[in-house]
Amino acid sequence: QAAMFVGLVLWSIWTDAIKPRLIPADDIERVAGEIIANFADPEEEAFARHQRAWYRSDGAELTYWYRVRKAVRRGLERR
Repeated sequence: QAAMFVGLVLWSIWTDAIKPRLIPADDIERVAGEIIANFADPEEEAFARHQRAWYRSDGAELTYWYRVRKAVRRGLERR
């Protein structure tokens, strides 16, 4: 049982923390650029998508949208 528990913990860490950080920065920047181009309030849209992931308790998606939110913020600051 202990081995199963350790395996479950490692799997959770992999899927929720490590794997989302391996998404290429170019993909994150592309999505952020699409949000900036297509929405009047891009920060609000990115926040709404991040919040939806939070309500679904999807750790991997939370990390993904957190990175997109940061990219949106950086993109708006460069304007």
